[in-house]
Amino acid sequence: MCQGCVPEYFEFKQSPAPLPQNWLNSRFLTQATEEKDKDKGTDSFEYRVASDAPCPIIDAHVHVFPQKLMDAVWTFFDNFYWPVRYKKNYLATRADFLLDQGIRHVVLLVYAHKNGIARDLNKFLAHTVNSMNERYASLPQPIGGQPTKRVRVASGLATVMPGEPDARGILAEAFTTLGLSGIKMHSHVQCVAANHPSMDEVYETCIEFDKPVLIHAGKEPNSKAYKVDAGKICDFSIVEDVLRRHPRLRICVPHLGMNQYEEFFDLLDKYPNLYLDTTMTLGAFFQSLNATSTTTASSCSSSTCDHTTHITNYENNKTGITTTPAALKPLAEMLRTMLLRHSDRILYGTDWPNIPYDWCRELANLVSLVDGDGEATAVVGGGERVRKEDQRTKATDDALENILWRNASRFYRISEQDLGLAPLSPNL
Repeated sequence: MCQGCVPEYFEFKQSPAPLPQNWLNSRFLTQATEEKDKDKGTDSFEYRVASDAPCPIIDAHVHVFPQKLMDAVWTFFDNFYWPVRYKKNYLATRADFLLDQGIRHVVLLVYAHKNGIARDLNKFLAHTVNSMNERYASLPQPIGGQPTKRVRVASGLATVMPGEPDARGILAEAFTTLGLSGIKMHSHVQCVAANHPSMDEVYETCIEFDKPVLIHAGKEPNSKAYKVDAGKICDFSIVEDVLRRHPRLRICVPHLGMNQYEEFFDLLDKYPNLYLDTTMTLGAFFQSLNATSTTTASSCSSSTCDHTTHITNYENNKTGITTTPAALKPLAEMLRTMLLRHSDRILYGTDWPNIPYDWCRELANLVSLVDGDGEATAVVGGGERVRKEDQRTKATDDALENILWRNASRFYRISEQDLGLAPLSPNL
């Protein structure tokens, strides 16, 4: 089922056009307007989290690599994916940019693409995390009008190459000596299916140390440049097999399982240890959130998709309602139904720095979507953005809090003290 209608093989796509000034301003975001505040890395007026935003924000999907490896990643993106907007910002300060924009905590990721590099990557990551925490933990944070301090602004997810010698020892070192918070795996890049036998020792070690797994096990975005066809080694059924065989494993699949949104969301009903993250799914880059199945069907390469029902299937399956093609709803409405139903199991993430648009684009769409206003980044006829918020309730506000920080806090063991939301204990 195509659902999002992202092509089977993604090809290079230019960045979306800049949005009008202040277009994404909201109760969560505000844009700099004075020339002195223009960002040097992007030569633009970047958005910041509003000082009176309703809740803190954890970005649960941020990439860091030693520069030689990051350069290789960028070369791949430049040739096969999209222009990376934040190269200069990363070169200047790595992920400090997000903290300076008001993100409260970042979860940093690395992944190994071959044997023999995981230990060094994990040490690099631990050093990056510790350095950020040392620099930022001393900054005062408001809580109830009184200054407090954050203990941690960053967490890190280790990596290992499936099947490499001493994989268990590499992970044990990462979880103990290096203090990393989980593991990041990438089926597309590592060319290994999530249920391949070589993954079992990875999962068993994570269970032993009570650490979660973030694994890119969805089909998209796939590329002909990969060494394997990711569409053949990634599928919701493969992830379900892992969950069945390892019921104590905590696992998160990024990108909402793109393109199998419905199937992955249905798994949430069956497996309480499964989570999904939003990364790049709500950025309206791969497809417009306002598009209906009839307007996106032309971009779908699936020979089995009927195109006329995939947008509403999820809602129909839960309600028993029968619909006709004339009653089809935009992708945004299907995703809103999913997000509200499973708001206790969705994490917010950006994929920074390797994104082609403003860092907050997905945040703005997430807030607007849950509020009931549809796609915040849509500009029609150059007019002013319309905000109805007529579906905003306490329940939708609670759902946003869950997605923006509470779920990541629980999944990665990030405490309220870490976030500056509670006073530090006397022994800290």
